[in-house]
Parts: sequence; structure tokens; C-alpha cells
Amino acid sequence: MGVIGSRENSGKKPVVLIIGGGYGGVKCAQLLDKNGQFFVVLIDRKSYFLHNLATLRACVEPTYANQIMIPYDRLLTHGCVVQAEVISISSNGVMVHGYDQPIHFDYLVIATGSSYAFPGKVADVQRAQALSRYSFMREQIEQAHQILVIGGGPVGVELCGEIATDFPDKEITLVHSGSTLFQPNVFKEEFYNNVRRQLEQIGVEILFNDRINVTNDSNTKLPVNYISGRKTFITQNKKQSLTADLTFICTGARVNNKSLMTGDLANKIDPQNGRLKVDNHLQVEGYTNIFAVGDISNKEDKMAYYAGNQAEYVASLIRIIEGKKSYPKQYQSSQYPGMVVTIGRKGGVGQVPTKGGFIIGNTLTKFLKSKDFMTPRTRSMLNYKTQPSDEVLSNHSTAYLNKLPSLKEYMEMTEKDAEELLAGLPEKEIELGQDFV
Repeated sequence: MGVIGSRENSGKKPVVLIIGGGYGGVKCAQLLDKNGQFFVVLIDRKSYFLHNLATLRACVEPTYANQIMIPYDRLLTHGCVVQAEVISISSNGVMVHGYDQPIHFDYLVIATGSSYAFPGKVADVQRAQALSRYSFMREQIEQAHQILVIGGGPVGVELCGEIATDFPDKEITLVHSGSTLFQPNVFKEEFYNNVRRQLEQIGVEILFNDRINVTNDSNTKLPVNYISGRKTFITQNKKQSLTADLTFICTGARVNNKSLMTGDLANKIDPQNGRLKVDNHLQVEGYTNIFAVGDISNKEDKMAYYAGNQAEYVASLIRIIEGKKSYPKQYQSSQYPGMVVTIGRKGGVGQVPTKGGFIIGNTLTKFLKSKDFMTPRTRSMLNYKTQPSDEVLSNHSTAYLNKLPSLKEYMEMTEKDAEELLAGLPEKEIELGQDFV
């Protein structure tokens, strides 16, 4: 099959390889799969799509995790999803754990996203493991009386809101190193004040301009950002004593770029932020057939909304390039900051990414995000019902076996190799600092 855009057989469908099954990867895969013009192969280490916008709701609501972990088995009609852990990405092909040959492509879309320790995201490959993890987390929150949250970014703020709303009897303290929640001097003053006011109204105590140095001594290899058990901490600046039964460390998000470090795309990584440098058409610098979308791209902030916009642009551009048509207008990055933050089920605040930075209050935020985190719409996007209670989940290892002839033809694989890829390759033991893709 073709490598780096070449065509060994012009009669074959071009292969689009998409690395990462997050918001951007899934959107791009669906758009390119729609009419069967391309053979789309999406690779992800998990057997399910994680709707990570809603993971913090799964910490407090029983069985909610079941709604936000959606199998990939109904995602594609003409292409397929391969469950495998990517270990190396280069312009000559992609290497995955358990398979000794590079997987080649005509077009490559890198959508590896970012990693964040549990409960913000999960590293578990199998859905059942992740479900039990959220069930156990809810039990720990129920049992705790004093809860400490370190870090006043979006995860820390939304976690405080979820716990305080569903468990109003808990004593919750949020410690943040800055003088205002989130990054300072990015949003309007009204945005910062509104978030603080809503948190304090539901009983969250906020300590600004202070830090807590904490070490997780749980001896687990799993990437987790919480500490169970009663502990007392002394804040770094004000020397204040804080005791908690359960401590959440809401810091440490990082871009999934480890698989890029060993190949020829390593020099395309921006050393300032670890993200791939792309041009104004979202092509990785120096390549016309390799693209980056979402958190791994150095365009725009790391938000699911932007990942979706970038995916739509790239899918359209690939069709244009394949049709040998003139390039479209350059991708228009958002010029103004925007964010929608939930404070439990009924609260929240947002700033619309426009020149004036229009602020939306809790009523509109509830409608847009807080009520259900867009979970029904996300499930529908992956061709699942909005409520999972009456659906029987398919076995991922057999979901795309009907694509065996296509995989053999378009990717020039033996039947044995194609069967191995479609059945799911061996799982690799989780390591600290690894990519979640």
C-alpha cells in the first residue's frame, strides 16, 4: 500500500490512519468514513471512547460511568477501529505493541490528545476495569467527611462543584497557587468572580496564593491523582494546617507525545509546549499528508470543541487533496478565549469566545453543559442510544471482523496479520508517564 502519499495501485482506496480515538480522532474518522471513498483505520489502546468531559460526574452519580464509556464497535461503516497501543509514529509508518511491522498510510491524522491521571481520565484498556474504578471512587467520596482539592483549574473547580452539589454535608477545601481561579488575566473579571461566588455558595472553602507539596505513597503503578486515608498537610506559604480523609491532586495534564519522540517527527514538536508544530492548514510542518488535531496540535487551546472544529477542517482538506483541487482557506483559529465551567448540575459560568467576551450565567450553562455534559449527544454520535440500560454491548474483538478482506486488500496484509489487528493486540502493562493512546 502507499506510504507518504504514494500509490502502488491507483485503483485502491487511499488509507487514512488516525491515531487516537478522542473527540478529534472520532470526528475526523466518521467524516472520512461516511461515503466509503477512503479506508479509515482508527487506532486507540482502549476498547471504548471516553467522554472525558463528564468523568467527574461519574465520581458522584451511580452508574453514570456506564453512560460515558462508549464502545467503538459502531463508529465506522466502511473502515475499522484497531485496539492497540501505539509505540512509535513516524512519516514512514506507525508501530504498535505486539505487531512487528509498521502500519503504513496514505494520510495520517495524529490525534493523540492528552493524559490526565484518574479520575479526570482513565488509563484502563478494558471498559469493565474503568467502570469499577469509578464505582470505588464514589464509595470513597461517600465515606469521606473532609475533602481536599489541590489545584484551581477546570478539573479542580468542576470536581468541587460535583461533590458539593451531590454531597452537601462534606467539608471541601480548594487550594490554589494563584490569586484567582484558572489562569489569571485570560478571562473577564466577571467570569472569575462568578465561579468563585458559586463555589462559595455551595460551601467550598477556597485558599488562594498557597500550595501543598504532596507525594502519593500508594505504591500503585496506575496514574492516579488522589490519596485515600486521613492525612494532615501544611500549606507552603501560609503554613496552614489542613486535614482531609480524601485528597485530590488536580494538576499535571500533559500532551500525549511520547510515541512521537523516537521517530522523524520528533523535531516537529514545539519544545515550549510539547505539541506538534502545524501550518495554517493543520498539516505537520514539512508534510502535506500528515495532520495534527486537538491537544497534540499547537493551534488553539486544549478543548474538545476546538478538536472537533480542527477535525472537520482536516477531513475536508484530505478530500480536497485527494481530488487534486485547490487548497481551501486557511484554518481560522479562535482569536478570543472561551470556556464553559460547570458548578454541579445546576450551576456554572461561561465566557463566549468573541471579541466582547460575553458571559453566560448558570441558567444557560446548565442547558449547555451542566445538566448532562452533552452525554446523550455524544452517545448518539457513536451510534448508541442516549440511555445504555437496554442495550447489549458488542464484543470489540469481533465488531470489525467483516472488514478483514478490506484490511488485507488496502493495507496489503496477510490474513493472519489482519485477523490479529482486528481482534485486538496484546495489552501492554501500564507505566507511569505513558501516553493514554
